[in-house]
Amino acid sequence: MHQDRFYLSYTPETQEIWLDNGEAHHVLHVKRAKPGTKITLFDGRGFEYLAHVTEILRDKVKVFIEQSRAVDRESPVDITIAFSIPKGKHAAFLIQKCSELGIKTLIPIFCRRSVVDIRDTAGEKSERWSKLAIEASKQCKRNCVTQIENLMPFADLVKNACHYDLPLIACTEPHAKTLKHLVREYPAAKKIICIIGPEGGFAENEIRAAEEAGFMPVVIGNSTLRVETAAIAISSMLLYAYSDG
Repeated sequence: MHQDRFYLSYTPETQEIWLDNGEAHHVLHVKRAKPGTKITLFDGRGFEYLAHVTEILRDKVKVFIEQSRAVDRESPVDITIAFSIPKGKHAAFLIQKCSELGIKTLIPIFCRRSVVDIRDTAGEKSERWSKLAIEASKQCKRNCVTQIENLMPFADLVKNACHYDLPLIACTEPHAKTLKHLVREYPAAKKIICIIGPEGGFAENEIRAAEEAGFMPVVIGNSTLRVETAAIAISSMLLYAYSDG
C-alpha cells in the first residue's frame, strides 16, 4: 500500500529522483522509511506517483517511480475566497480547512476595518501559508494545492468581478440575498468568488464599491460569524450547492 504522501514541487521526468529538504526530512525522520518502503508523491498539478524508496543518505532520499497517474479529486466548481486576515492562529486555521475542502484560490485582502496588517510581512506570511496548503493536500489526498495569492487591497480586488460567473460579498445589508436564492438564480456558475470582511464588517463605501463593480451581497446565516467560520461555511455551502448530483 502506498499510504504516506509527499509533495513534489515539479513534475518528474525520470523514474528515479531524489527527495531533499523538508520532504526528505519527513520521509526519514517522521515516517522513518527504509529501502523498499512504498510512498505516494503528488505534484500539485493533478498527478500522483506510486513509488518506493531505493536509497537513503543523511539528508536525502532516492525513490523509484513505479507508476504515474492523473487522479482528479477536485470539485467541478472553481471557488475563490478573499478574506480579511483574522487575528492570531485563525488565519492558519482558515487556510488549512479551506484547502482541505478543495477551495482553488485564497486571497488575503486589506480592508478599511481590517484588524491585522501584514503589509510589511506579506511575503513571509504567503510562504508560510503556502506550506500549510501543501500539508492540507497531503492529509486530504488532493493532488492539487490551493493557490495562496499575494495580499491585495480591497479596492483592487473588486475590480476583478468580471472574471467570475458569481461574484459575492458576504455582509448583513438589508437587501442582501440568501445563498440559496443566488444559487437558484445562477445554477450554472463555474467560477465563483466570495469576499469575507473583517470582524468589524465592511465600511459602507466598500460595500457600495463592490456592488458597483458587480459583486452581489449575500447573507449566509442569522449569526455574525468570525472570519474563519464564515470562510469555511460559505466554502462548504458553495461546494455542496454546485457539486455533481
